[in-house]
Amino acid sequence: MKQTLFFAVTLFLAASTILTLTACGDDDPVENVTPASETPAAPDSEDKEEVPDEGELIHEFAGWLNVSCRYFPDSYYGEGAVVRVYRKDGAYTCQFHDKTWGDGRFDITMENRQINGTGTLVMPGQHGGEAKSYEATMSGPMTRITISVPSVMGGTNITWNYGTRLGGTFTGTNNVNVGDTYDYSAENVVQTVTLNPDGTVNLTVSQYQLMGTVMGDLTLGQYTINNIPFNQQKNGYYKEYANGSLKIHFKAVKDGETTYDSDFLFTNKEDSPTSVLIKPSGTGLTVENKFWLGNMPFPITAVINGTK
Repeated sequence: MKQTLFFAVTLFLAASTILTLTACGDDDPVENVTPASETPAAPDSEDKEEVPDEGELIHEFAGWLNVSCRYFPDSYYGEGAVVRVYRKDGAYTCQFHDKTWGDGRFDITMENRQINGTGTLVMPGQHGGEAKSYEATMSGPMTRITISVPSVMGGTNITWNYGTRLGGTFTGTNNVNVGDTYDYSAENVVQTVTLNPDGTVNLTVSQYQLMGTVMGDLTLGQYTINNIPFNQQKNGYYKEYANGSLKIHFKAVKDGETTYDSDFLFTNKEDSPTSVLIKPSGTGLTVENKFWLGNMPFPITAVINGTK
């Protein structure tokens, strides 16, 4: 019963937010704006307005939104927003579509994977009324595009981010391979992903233990990898992070005797860099972490399928 009431209230607040937002200009402040649910929404193609004769569709991507204005800071507004880029006679246009924030069309330039352009954003009307059109600009890299609407709520920035939002704390079994020979696992390992304003993420890996290895019982301390960018080719957040300063505390106890108990630098070996790849999965996310420690002669690969 509590869960049913929660969802009913959430739907009411979300509907009220949409109706209130789209009626407001510079002199019409908005209070109690509630971001959309964390539940991912599928791209909506049924209610989009087709723009005729745009030319060749060369890119179409779905992503998630965060929005800020004078009256509230960056807030998550759901997934399923679509960006489409068209080419005709050497010129480019970009369409934006989102159920909450409406439909936009922009004349753009593209250079070094950066988009810049001007156009209009048509937002849904209040209480089923007519939609309103606002002048807007579009700018940013292909994976993180900001639509700025100066005349809405004292200046509104709608930032579209390619891919799936991954922020949160995830717990799962960490499956670890040592030296391409030995396999171990650690249960209930916690990994936390935080979102940065520039679209990168930080990953914090909690301390965990591997019991009964050939080196004894191992304890690997907590560490954080900062500013992991989205990699379109790998379809996930990827970084080679052995920067000469990031360390982890490593302890090994064998037959009751401590053989290692000190900090080790993350290092690289020849063509095998220490790297991390974070991808969304059906349960939450998958983190594949390949690393070398100090001068140890064997690599370690840790893979965790985490649930939020």
